[in-house]
Amino acid sequence: MKNIALIGRARSGKDTAASVLREHGYVRLALADPLKQMAYDIDPVVGTELLGVNAPAPVHLADAVDRYGWEAVKDRFPQARRFLQRLGTEGVRRHVDPDFWIGRCLRAAAAVRGPVVVSDVRFVNEVDVLRAAGFAVWFIDRGAPDGDHPSEQLGPEHADLVIPNTGSLADFHARIREALEAR
Repeated sequence: MKNIALIGRARSGKDTAASVLREHGYVRLALADPLKQMAYDIDPVVGTELLGVNAPAPVHLADAVDRYGWEAVKDRFPQARRFLQRLGTEGVRRHVDPDFWIGRCLRAAAAVRGPVVVSDVRFVNEVDVLRAAGFAVWFIDRGAPDGDHPSEQLGPEHADLVIPNTGSLADFHARIREALEAR
């Protein structure tokens, strides 16, 4: 089976698609996994919560992740998503190496026995590197508007296949399985 890279807007269903592919023997990798660990270790304040009567208290990222999990934190504390984007893009990609995250991902993929799905490809250079390594690129289309951040700019024109995510969850799962069987 060919390795797959998933692209699409935030909240389009990329992680859900990766979960379906895992049911078919794929190993999920994410460029953001080491980024999330880095952010967790830095532990910035990402919001406030009320303690008692009108007593706001700062909420640190690590505490929030431990309490709510990553996805809930990104929804509940928008500053957390912004911090991840800024650290990964403006911090590491701009000031260290634009291929830093994709290089780590390819090294991890090389250690995996069996097919890999990368669930969070966000930049053209990452698509190019993965395609050169033999990955198929799938765009998950939920019809969401383009985001303002540079990490939200990939569109269907960058993909080998576009998979709509506009119906029920069962419909989306079926589309992923159909795309996999058609390969």
